[in-house]
Amino acid sequence: MKYKRRRFVSGECMHIYQRSVEGFNIFYGIEDYLVFFMIFSVVARLYKVTILELCIMINHIHVLLASEKLKEVSDFIMHYTSLFAREFNRDSGRRGPLFHKSFGSAPKTGSKSIRSTIVYIGNNPVEKGICASADGYRWNFLSYIRRMKSGVRIPERELSRRLLKYMKVVDGMNSRDQYISYMGLQKMMADLNASEVDMLADHIIMTYWPFDSDYLLEFYGSYENMIMAMRSTSGNEYDIKELYYPESDTVYKKMITLMRNELKVESDHQVKVVLTMTPEEKFRLAQILQRHTCATLNQISRFLHLPIKSSTSRDT
Repeated sequence: MKYKRRRFVSGECMHIYQRSVEGFNIFYGIEDYLVFFMIFSVVARLYKVTILELCIMINHIHVLLASEKLKEVSDFIMHYTSLFAREFNRDSGRRGPLFHKSFGSAPKTGSKSIRSTIVYIGNNPVEKGICASADGYRWNFLSYIRRMKSGVRIPERELSRRLLKYMKVVDGMNSRDQYISYMGLQKMMADLNASEVDMLADHIIMTYWPFDSDYLLEFYGSYENMIMAMRSTSGNEYDIKELYYPESDTVYKKMITLMRNELKVESDHQVKVVLTMTPEEKFRLAQILQRHTCATLNQISRFLHLPIKSSTSRDT
């Protein structure tokens, strides 16, 4: 079987697209997003790749990066996906890979092409109905750019002792190029109230920050111009064959709330217990989700990790 040679231009931007195995959901709670983000950031330093943009969606991710060598990019992707899969599986009790073995990629040369890709990646949550504007989504990290540049942080005197203690743990782990495990993160969050959990998440993102924001903003001149461009157009990507799901992702929030009540668990993250249930138990939950939400059969199967042939693909 002949494999198509991957296109690559040394030092130029490259759009990376990774989807989960079977299109299954991966990111259920804030812990999933943060553990992935920390691993991604630490491994990016290791391979010295330049990260311009990252957007974490429920069952796939987009990255815009630059590197001198294709091998560095491939090794970087293999490293962080396998490391995250190990942590995710250890936490949830499931087995096997999380992401599809092959990943989509397309080199981007020329400012126009790069700007269109930046907009496309940033607008992924808008296209899925999660938010009205790209800067309203936490996990494309765009809203943090302005905060990072301002350097403004909440004064320590306004923070509780326990939150300060955990922030210092984050600082120490980051300085040693180590990420915080699910267990470590859960212990911290169990000791904090909802507002403090939110502040801890912000601190983790801004401490582990992997992005070259100056490089990103060079293509627009300013943060305001970039966000304005995202609000005026959706961008496009014709060089990567992306798995396409036409449904809105907004229903997943209701599904998680429903499962929290049904399973009697305290957090979104704990809903992942469904991943190791028997097929019979999953089908019972599928019936509940079908009765009480507007989720499609495809969305329910992806949420519960029930493999069915349901998705289509398109060049986007």
